[in-house]
Amino acid sequence: MMGNQEKRGARRVPVNCEVKLRFRDAAPAQYGTCTDLSVGGMTVRTSYVPRLEEVFDVLMMPPAVGGSRKPFAATVRVRRCHEVERGRMYELGLEIVEVLQ
Repeated sequence: MMGNQEKRGARRVPVNCEVKLRFRDAAPAQYGTCTDLSVGGMTVRTSYVPRLEEVFDVLMMPPAVGGSRKPFAATVRVRRCHEVERGRMYELGLEIVEVLQ
């Protein structure tokens, strides 16, 4: 990895939204929290440990304020995974491959 050099071109917006990770191989869904979002990616904290370059779908629930809204759904690719809390919590850097809704 290249030190602290910023590779992202798009501005990240801090959020705190629950997410559901859905896998294509019929594995059980996993859950976590999206901590930031941009046009091209997102950061998610979860107990799930993915493979590098793994592709799966993320459904992000909108904040409860402002009435009912559909969740944001996207296909993502894992670009990084860092352990945040030993054996319990990981921070995933996810590239948005396709917006589903």
